[in-house]
Amino acid sequence: MKVTSFIKSVECTSFTDGEKWRQGENVKGILTIKNHNKENIELPILKIVLAIGIFKKIKSKDKKAWEILSEVSLGENILISSLEEKEFKWNFQLPEDCQITEKDKNLFINFFDSGDSWPTGQLELVIEPKIVMLQFLEIFENFLRFKVVQKKFSKGMVEVKLNPPNSRELSHVESLVLRMKEVNKILDLEFEFTTNVFEMVGGNMLAQKKCTKIIQSLTSKQYYIYGDSPNHDFIKEMISSVIAEATPKFFLPK
Repeated sequence: MKVTSFIKSVECTSFTDGEKWRQGENVKGILTIKNHNKENIELPILKIVLAIGIFKKIKSKDKKAWEILSEVSLGENILISSLEEKEFKWNFQLPEDCQITEKDKNLFINFFDSGDSWPTGQLELVIEPKIVMLQFLEIFENFLRFKVVQKKFSKGMVEVKLNPPNSRELSHVESLVLRMKEVNKILDLEFEFTTNVFEMVGGNMLAQKKCTKIIQSLTSKQYYIYGDSPNHDFIKEMISSVIAEATPKFFLPK
């Protein structure tokens, strides 16, 4: 993957060693500066920045478009002779709970060759959730027949909305929002169920919608059986116990 921009006959190209990454992985590449001028040039500053970009604000070049996560300085007052080309290697370790790619914002690699607040070049990354999160979702879909309808990033966690299967056992569940984050081999899970129930209100049994939130924290020794192979039996049992905890004593059938 690469991006190229030209500033007054100076060609700036940033390359990366892949097309997409997962949270927590290393992103590395090379920034190439080529001087097409007949005269030498001097770059006041050269740095690479890892930032979250909001698409709407990027389009309008709003300075608030960027949330800088980290930056690497490649040098100051860099002299590049006429027709000379220089390469600068860079790399970033993505945070384990970093922003994933979604429709309104994403992670970018930006480079700057001056003190301007707007980047000289922008390289948009494709960031996917950690593999353990996708493994959890596969169990929901393949074994419990939930359907993933939306995936986004919210408050430092991957947030997934799931619709329940059309079954008698889960007829009381209207929807489930699952939030996930894995840092230092600890998987934090937040289950938020919306259920249809009967509750006593003012001495009368009335139909109500109820939101139930259940929080779990698991170690890699629990959710992996060996290597990166998920412990299906443990995960299915854990999910079933969470569903049972969220199931009211009286609920509305579909």
